[in-house]
Amino acid sequence: MHNRKLWMFCYDKVGAQASANLFSLGMTARANGLEPFEYLSEVFEQLPLATTAEEIEALLPWNLKPILDSRKRDL
Repeated sequence: MHNRKLWMFCYDKVGAQASANLFSLGMTARANGLEPFEYLSEVFEQLPLATTAEEIEALLPWNLKPILDSRKRDL
């Protein structure tokens, strides 16, 4: 599928940029071996609690991977 179709319902530049950012974050999670939905769910749950740059950096896909992988092993 062409990426152009993904942006069809973005009404302005700000909406298109927000969509592109989420798409990029999801694809970065996938590139790091994470399921994008699982990763984004965790980020949206933890992000409101993050108050420092270090806490926000801890939510990057390569930093969250060990935590999410250990949860899968524990199930």
